[in-house]
Amino acid sequence: MSSPVFHGLTGVGLAYVLAGDARLPLSASLRKAAPLLLAGAILACLPDVDYLPGLTRGALNTAHQQITHSLAWIGLVTAGLWMLGRAWKPERVGWHAALFLVVMLGSHLGIDLITQDHLALYGIPLGAPFSWHVVHGPVSWMPSWSKSSLADLWNARNLTSFGIELGAGSLLAAGCVSVKRGWTRRKATV
Repeated sequence: MSSPVFHGLTGVGLAYVLAGDARLPLSASLRKAAPLLLAGAILACLPDVDYLPGLTRGALNTAHQQITHSLAWIGLVTAGLWMLGRAWKPERVGWHAALFLVVMLGSHLGIDLITQDHLALYGIPLGAPFSWHVVHGPVSWMPSWSKSSLADLWNARNLTSFGIELGAGSLLAAGCVSVKRGWTRRKATV
């Protein structure tokens, strides 16, 4: 599965598409959107909270790719965060916020479906807790990480995966910014 590098950069790009103000100059737009870009990065990584039990046991994959990698979990977390936002600032948290949450959290599952998987369950249980049938993507575009333990994260093979994720994630984020800015300018001229 992908690391927080690719998940986070994807979240930044998608957050800009959904919430960036492309009418402003790029630097001003990025500054204004910075809190939402950070939120997008964090939300896109959130399903990997299931690594935490593995940290205490010394085996990172102990609880990975289980309930937090399901559509039900995405729905429940979206609803919970959206309701908290509505209680905190109802004038700012509307249906666009719910869409933002679904896209950011859901992007994690989409990325994991196109990433190589070398550990059992070999896929993600999208239907959990109703069905534990694991789903695989049709292709694996991203390399997998060796991550059985924290020590594995520093092996040389992971440097290649890190480089690929950093490059692909940066291109994806830049592409999202470019598409949003081009689409906004084209829309304004019509």
